[in-house]
Amino acid sequence: MLDVLKVRIYPNKGQQQALAKSFGCSRFVFNYYLNKTNTQYEETGKGMSYYDMAKDLTQLKKLSDYEWLTEVTAATLQQTLKNLESAFKNFFSKRARFPKFKSKHRKQSIRYPESCSIKNGGLKLPKLGIVKANISKSINGKIKSVTVSQTSTDKYFAAILFETDDLTTNKKGKITSIDLGLSNLVTTFDGKDFDKVDPIKPTRKYAKRLRRRQQALSRKKKGSLNRQKQVKRVARVHEKIAKTRQDFLHKLSRKLVDENQVIIAENLCIKGLARTKLAKSILDAGWGMLLNFISHKLDREGAIFVQVDRFFPSSKLCNSCKVKNNSLNLSIREWVCPECKTHHDRDENATQNLREEGIRILLTNTVGHTEIQACGETVRLNGACIKEQVSVKQESPVTAQA
Repeated sequence: MLDVLKVRIYPNKGQQQALAKSFGCSRFVFNYYLNKTNTQYEETGKGMSYYDMAKDLTQLKKLSDYEWLTEVTAATLQQTLKNLESAFKNFFSKRARFPKFKSKHRKQSIRYPESCSIKNGGLKLPKLGIVKANISKSINGKIKSVTVSQTSTDKYFAAILFETDDLTTNKKGKITSIDLGLSNLVTTFDGKDFDKVDPIKPTRKYAKRLRRRQQALSRKKKGSLNRQKQVKRVARVHEKIAKTRQDFLHKLSRKLVDENQVIIAENLCIKGLARTKLAKSILDAGWGMLLNFISHKLDREGAIFVQVDRFFPSSKLCNSCKVKNNSLNLSIREWVCPECKTHHDRDENATQNLREEGIRILLTNTVGHTEIQACGETVRLNGACIKEQVSVKQESPVTAQA
């Protein structure tokens, strides 16, 4: 199987100049052939394939106006054309938006598809030599590719894709459901005990510092050197916010995965929720990032991740008598069932319902994938672009004994 290790690298001045040339050439090739493909499609109704673009790039390098393209590794430019072709395929498969032109004012990246290795504690790259790197663990398998990126704060990172042995773990643990929220980021239930984790709210934590940096930026003259320096100061605050959130969610997801064999969560429409008045708090919480971390870690551990359909009324359904309380709104955190008079904590009741529904899905689903999303008959892999025809009448759900 393939694994990725992201490390920070520290190129010297000469290597930084060489990387800047590679970033610029890769960006130019991407934009040049994106424009050329669009023009050809408008004229002939047919775009350019990777082989057409690669063949044209060979002739382009021979022109006197584009001889500077030969100063960088040819494999990186060919990889850029492959990335452009993949972007068009994703667009036509409705997995992504139409490719956009790359800007030099944003994050820069290039990929070395070959001739990369670990040597003398550093990362050896074509035409760069050995670049000082902070490699946290040993890489024993073959390196497939290395993607080098530069952030807006002038930090360099390398994502190393390498081969590793398949994980053959027989993980054992609990079946736990998690409910995502704002007052409590995560509420968990393992069949016996409840546990709640408070959010850290990094955006609000660094809001005062960010506001001061942005106010200072607004006073700088456009195009000046001082404005460029202040832009990096603002970018450092944004980077601090992102890293704080990412570190917290990585630790939380690792704790959940280590303690459980099956994790059940609700498949929320986060893009839709981000259009509401709670958008800032929802995006600051990082629900989608947390679910992605959990899914990835469970997959590596050989465990199971179940996502319950977003229309399942986990909060409004009484766990005792299964009566749905339609009058329940978001501001009500505790409520009493009008039928059986049971007192419910909103988040704890939701986790109980999610756990029961997740176990029912596990009992009725026989696909055997590590990431399952189901509601009655419509069982599919999460993220799969497959349209299924579903019969109007579905079978009644089977109640699982937890």
